[in-house]
Amino acid sequence: MLYVIHGIDKPQSPLREDLIDEHRRYLDASPVTVVSSGPLLDETDGRMIGSLVIVDCEGRDEVDAMMADEPFNLAGLYESLHINHWHQRVGAFSETQEAAE
Repeated sequence: MLYVIHGIDKPQSPLREDLIDEHRRYLDASPVTVVSSGPLLDETDGRMIGSLVIVDCEGRDEVDAMMADEPFNLAGLYESLHINHWHQRVGAFSETQEAAE
């Protein structure tokens, strides 16, 4: 099952810069398959304002467990965090889809 994790940072928080390397290591080591991830960017100045992560796992409990220990979430970076089950209807993820084919 695919899930989309959409987090918006608290305004002007220094936590993203402070924890970015730890966040990346955590996603790389996660037992949940990360299909795609990257920062959300402010349209005016390009600064990072949030996170979008798409994961493939057995169910919502796995996503919740992953996010319970995710460094940005633990530190309180997110002003809002939404997790939704997602059905990919169109398109392909470059690395994931090529490996599956």
